[in-house]
Amino acid sequence: MSTVAQPVPAVPAGTPERTGTLLTTVLRRTFLVGPPLGLAVVLWFHPAGGENVFEGVRADANAWFLVHVGLLLALPLLGIAAYLLVDGLDGRAATLSRLALAPFLVFYAAYEVTVGAATGILVDHANGLPATEQAAVAGAIQDLNRNPILTDPSVSMVVGALAWIVAMIAAAVAFRRAGASWLVTALVGLAALFAVHPPPVGPFGLLCFAAAAVLVERARSRRANAARVGAA
Repeated sequence: MSTVAQPVPAVPAGTPERTGTLLTTVLRRTFLVGPPLGLAVVLWFHPAGGENVFEGVRADANAWFLVHVGLLLALPLLGIAAYLLVDGLDGRAATLSRLALAPFLVFYAAYEVTVGAATGILVDHANGLPATEQAAVAGAIQDLNRNPILTDPSVSMVVGALAWIVAMIAAAVAFRRAGASWLVTALVGLAALFAVHPPPVGPFGLLCFAAAAVLVERARSRRANAARVGAA
C-alpha cells in the first residue's frame, strides 16, 4: 500500500504541467523540512529558566524573548509541515492527525506567546529597574508564570502539547497502516517529543520529523518515477 499520495500522471519533461509539478514538489519539500530544522536550531539557544522565573531568566532575557518569538513565528509553518506530511493518507488515524493540528496551533501558540514572549518582555523591563523595585516586578512575573490558563503548567500548555502528541502518534499509525517502514513509523512517532520543546528533547523531536519527511519524499519520488517509466 502507498505511504503517500498517489503519483501524478506522467507528462513529458518541459511541459507546463511537468514544470508546475516540479515547483509544487520543491515547495512541499521546503515546508516539510525547512521549518522543523530551522526551529530545531533556534531551540538549542533556549535558556534553561528555573523555578524562580525572574532569577532564572534575567541573565538570558534577550535570548529567552527571541527564542520564543521564533517559536511563535515557526509554529504555523510547523503546522503546515505536519499537514503535508500526512498528505495522501486515508483512514481514521490520518484524519485524527489532521484534526489534532488545530488545537495544537491555537493552544500551544497561546502558551508560547504568554510564557515565552511576555515573560521575556517583563524580565527585560525588571532588569532595568532599581533593585528596590525589582522584587515587585519579579513577583508579578512569577504570578504570570503560574496562571492556570495560559502559562506553565496550564490548560493551554497541556492541551497544545497533547494535541501535538496525538497528531504525531496518529500520523505514525496512519503511515504504518499504509505500509510504511518501521523506521518511518518510529521517526514520526518520536516527532511527538517536540511537545517538550526545550533542548535536547524538542530539537531531537524536530530532527526526527525532518528525517521522516525526507524518507517519505524519497518514497514518493521513487513511485512517481516508476509510474512515469511505466507510462512511457
